[in-house]
Amino acid sequence: MKERAKDKKNEVHKTNANARNKKSNISSKTKTKPHLKNEAHIRAKKPDKKKGITKLKNKIIILALIIIALLLLIFAFYKILYMHRNNNIFAQNAEKIQNDIDNPIFKIEKILIYSDANVEDLSENQNLANINVSQYTDFAIYISNSETITGLTEKNTVNNLYIDNITVSGTDIGTQKVFYKDVNDICKYRKIETGTNRIDFKVLHANEERELNEEANVFYTDCSDPIILSYVNENIVKNEDLSGSKEKLSLDGSILKYLGIKLEDLNYKISFSINIENNLGELYKCNCSLDVNLDSDEGGIYTGYIMQIYNLSENNFEFRKVQ
Repeated sequence: MKERAKDKKNEVHKTNANARNKKSNISSKTKTKPHLKNEAHIRAKKPDKKKGITKLKNKIIILALIIIALLLLIFAFYKILYMHRNNNIFAQNAEKIQNDIDNPIFKIEKILIYSDANVEDLSENQNLANINVSQYTDFAIYISNSETITGLTEKNTVNNLYIDNITVSGTDIGTQKVFYKDVNDICKYRKIETGTNRIDFKVLHANEERELNEEANVFYTDCSDPIILSYVNENIVKNEDLSGSKEKLSLDGSILKYLGIKLEDLNYKISFSINIENNLGELYKCNCSLDVNLDSDEGGIYTGYIMQIYNLSENNFEFRKVQ
């Protein structure tokens, strides 16, 4: 009986122990559940650094693209305004240039050309035993200032005049020079030491001033007298002896034929710019280029001399306002 009671007591003790263990397990399980929930919640709230950096980069890229787009729009707008402004300026300048062409203040009216040759006899007895031959051409350039203005005003009268950019090309024979010549010396040979590529004029406002400026290159403010330029090709023949010639010789352009000088070898081109400043301080420029042919179907300078009017209809000799 005692043993049964012990066994029963042991079983009850085991049952109570098992019950306590179960209760302990249950309580431990119930305690761990809140802990697991808190960890999951913390993990859920913890930010992802990589995703944040990516979002920031995207925002920066979008902002940069927006700024670039705005800059491109501003540049395009500025370009359109700039082109529009330039087109307007170009149109205004073109209209102004066309107006100057259609209504010139100064214009070359005509150019008279006289070409001849000169024989210089260096012999003691003046018997043509030692001669030098030069060819020369005088240009009388008439300027009109009454194309668009009637009468004399500060706009169509001259305050300053000079010729520059003088060049000669086309012939290799002789020595070429260009210089100013007085209107009273036109069609006369004049020998000078040196030529020039610029000629400055003394502008006269009254006839009385002419006597005070006899040695100057003069031009009248009202354009009443032409500009005279002279071209000389010196010594195309040097130290030639013609004393034994039995032919009748003329000391002009015909001597070139007698000496066998080809006129096409003497033909040349002369270029220069005429600059006029009026009494308002406005500057006008005319670029001239003349092809001078000494030969012609009628014999050219071989006949003695030639005088011709340069054909202005085939050349654009207009004064353009440059300042």
